Parts: sequence; structure tokens; C-alpha cells
Amino acid sequence: MPPFLLQTLLEAEDPRFIPLDHGFAQKTSARVFRSLKLRRRLFSQQRSFLHSVVGALQEIISRKTLLAWAATLMLIMLFTVAFTAPSFVEGVAMLLHGAPAGVLKVHNYPRVVHHHTPPSYHDPTLPTRINLLAAEQQLHFNIYWPQYMPSNYSLAAIDIYEDPHNNWADGPVVELVYDLDAGNAPLKGTGQIVIREFKPLTQTLQVVQDDAAYPIQPDANGNPRAIYVDGQWLTRGKLAHIWAYGGRSEVIYQQDGVVFWIAGDQRDGIGKKALWAVAQSLHILPFTHPTLLKDAVATLLWAGDTINGPFLNDVVAIFSDNSNPYYLSLSSYISGKPTSLKNPARGH
Repeated sequence: MPPFLLQTLLEAEDPRFIPLDHGFAQKTSARVFRSLKLRRRLFSQQRSFLHSVVGALQEIISRKTLLAWAATLMLIMLFTVAFTAPSFVEGVAMLLHGAPAGVLKVHNYPRVVHHHTPPSYHDPTLPTRINLLAAEQQLHFNIYWPQYMPSNYSLAAIDIYEDPHNNWADGPVVELVYDLDAGNAPLKGTGQIVIREFKPLTQTLQVVQDDAAYPIQPDANGNPRAIYVDGQWLTRGKLAHIWAYGGRSEVIYQQDGVVFWIAGDQRDGIGKKALWAVAQSLHILPFTHPTLLKDAVATLLWAGDTINGPFLNDVVAIFSDNSNPYYLSLSSYISGKPTSLKNPARGH
């Protein structure tokens, strides 16, 4: 409540509370200006036509200056987008927790994909079969073995791919090939589960369609323990590639710096749940373990000694020195022809 409101209402006849006349403010203002010896127009003066034109021109010039600044800022933004566009075109990376591996999600198949050049010489001793102890000595890591495998799948081959010109994996690449025993029933899919094991030499990401990769158990920073990939690249015609969903299923996983690509076939009932169970069961086993029989053998192969397999059309994006990715087709690093093992090791 304003001060003295009640007094004003009750003592309305008091001269102190009589409303001021309309010109009081103007008189006070004039008295103040006169006391301070200031000049002031009491009434507004109409501007001449010339002054109006000059004011309009000044306003237009000021607006043009603003437009010029706006145009300059737009040019800067366009140049920025032009120089940073490759980072957007390359896609979005999804990295595994604790490893320089994962997937690069892209909207379209990369325009420039390099293909592996086979060595100019060929070792006449390859392919050759060696025991597991000798196979381990060829590698820069220990082989991991699954302790779980879906029913009716058994180990059919242990393939080791050698390539002295490999610039994305540290040493040879290992593949454990498990075949499905469907009896007399025809296979609906490939009838295989293939575990590829390698140690990345630099950041190596599998290139996938942007809506085909899903994280499994991401941490607080969003880096997943594993990644599930639905489908793979397929060729359409001579040049075009499209992403085909619903066929190959794959889980990408890592342990102690070793990366695993575990591929199955959804048409055989092998999806994310089954492959994630296989991934979680991977362990290093001593050679005295009963599942690793002494006469089980591995096959040493050149990277080019291959046929069709689950990784036939895969492409990896190789990052080195924080540069743009180098896209490499892995058509030469695909599952080789299964070699029957006399006493294969089986998962439990």
C-alpha cells in the first residue's frame, strides 16, 4: 500500500493533497533548464525535406553495412563447411570400449575403396597344415576359444591368413570356422559361424550402413562392450553396392586388445543373442585343456587363397595419424575352404 494513502483519502480537502495542474511538469522542466542555463526547445520542430532525405540515406548506408557484414559471415560459414565436409561425409564412428576398433556408420558405400594387392611372390609351401603350438607361434596374440557354441555346430577349420603387406592388423589373421550339422535337412543359410580374430595395428573400423549397427552394453561414455551388425554389403550390378539386411548377423567384440568379428546367419536362427553368448564365452585355453587335442591342426594360407565367406564384401576404414580414413576391401581376407579336422576341438 502506498505511503500516506489513507491520509490522502481521509483528508481530501487538505491543500497539500490537491492534484497538480496539467502544466506543472513543463513549468518545472523550464525552471530547471533556466537555472542551469541550458538551451532547450519546448516545442518540436518539423524537419525539412533535405534533412529527411539525408537521414534516409544514412539509414540505408547503415543497413548496407549490416548486409555486408552478414554476407561476410555467410561466406565464412560456407568455407568452413566446405573444408570440414569430409568429416561429415565419412560417417559416425562407434568405438568399442578399450580398443581402437568398432564400426564406421555411413549413409552410402564409400566412393573410393582400395583393394588388396597380393604379393608378387608366392610361397609354394602354402597352404600348409601345422599343429596348434606351431600356429600360436605364428601369431602376435593367443587364440581365444569359445566355451559356448549353439547346438549342432562343431569346429571344422582353423585358418591363419598371412600377409607381409598387411597395414591394418598386427600379424596374421585367425579364423575359427564352425559348421552346422543339419542332418539330412537342407540349410536355410550358410550353415556356419565364423570367428575372426586379429590385433589391430591402428584404428580399424568396419564400414556399415548407418542404421544397421547397434551397441551392446554401452558404458557411461557411450562406448559399447560389443556391437551388433545386421546385414552386409552386397554388389548390385558391376559397380553399385547396397546394404542387405536380414542375412548375415555379426557381433564385434574385443578382449585385451584382440578384436573379434563373429558372424553367423539369421536364416539359420543365429542372431544377436546367440553371437553375444559366443563372444562372452571366449577364453584363452592352455594346450593341456581336453578340448584342445594335440592332433588338431591349423591351415596356413595366403590372404588371396580364399573363396566366398561371411566377410567377402566387408570394407574397413583405417585411420592413421588422425588423417582421413583409408578404405580397404577385405575381399582377400575371407573365410577359406573349410579343412576337416581329425579330432576337432568343440565348444561346450
